[in-house]
Amino acid sequence: MQDCQIPSRPNSGHWSSWRRRLSHLFDDDAPRNRVIRLFNLLLALLIVLNVAAVILETVEPIRARYEVFFLGAERAATAIFAAEYLLRVWTAVDLHGGRFGHPLWGRLRYMRGFFPLIDLVSVLPAMLGILGAGDLRVLRLLRLLRMLKLTRHSKVFSLLWSVFRDEAQSIGALLFILCLTLTVSGALAYMIEGEEQPAVFNSIPAAMWWAIETLTTVGYGDMVPATAAGKLLGGLVSIVGIGTLALFSGVITVGFLEQLKTRREHHAPVPVEISREICPHCGHRLSLDLIEPAAKA
Repeated sequence: MQDCQIPSRPNSGHWSSWRRRLSHLFDDDAPRNRVIRLFNLLLALLIVLNVAAVILETVEPIRARYEVFFLGAERAATAIFAAEYLLRVWTAVDLHGGRFGHPLWGRLRYMRGFFPLIDLVSVLPAMLGILGAGDLRVLRLLRLLRMLKLTRHSKVFSLLWSVFRDEAQSIGALLFILCLTLTVSGALAYMIEGEEQPAVFNSIPAAMWWAIETLTTVGYGDMVPATAAGKLLGGLVSIVGIGTLALFSGVITVGFLEQLKTRREHHAPVPVEISREICPHCGHRLSLDLIEPAAKA
């Protein structure tokens, strides 16, 4: 009795080969060549033009005059972004590192990532708008999230994310100080100015809005303390706000410089020490008869 052989699916190797080729375009960790740079440049240009169209569409005279153009451009961009998202999910199993190698669970794990979710969110509002579901203004606002797709290939944003991740504890401590100062100063302003200006400082949340203006040294002028104690409190809150924001900018600056130093050291060329017995030009070992006279000279 002969063994039965299961025939392979036709063109399975052909599709796998195409999938591996396309995965290089969508792999953020793969080496960049001219094709990948051109693809990323064209995609970034499409995102910028699409976001500009979304902004201009809110101007009523422009929208009324070029309504057909805006509609066609939005549908074309939505089709391109949807195809990009589907191709990214399809080629996820061949990405560098093999983290998403499983045909099903690997793709699902990839879809839970930050940038795949951004890709999905940038497509869904337009699809809902085409289907006529949802508020048009909200959907138009959500379409502006496509700008976040530009951060995928930006080294500056990658550097900033690394700074925020490494300095998370320090930033959290400064944010806690700001929230504590905001709450305490708002409560004190309500207690001090509530009787003097009941229509302005009529609640602690309203007084906290004054505290935000004072902490950030904006001072819109819509809420101004009238009592001497209130003015003294405003001066103290302004000083605390300036100091806290200075500390915040200092933490970000130091973290940014440390990340720059780390990346430069990581990408710096490794010095190679050349032995005196090896010719630096051809790489062959020199004979002792040639080395000793050169050393004595």
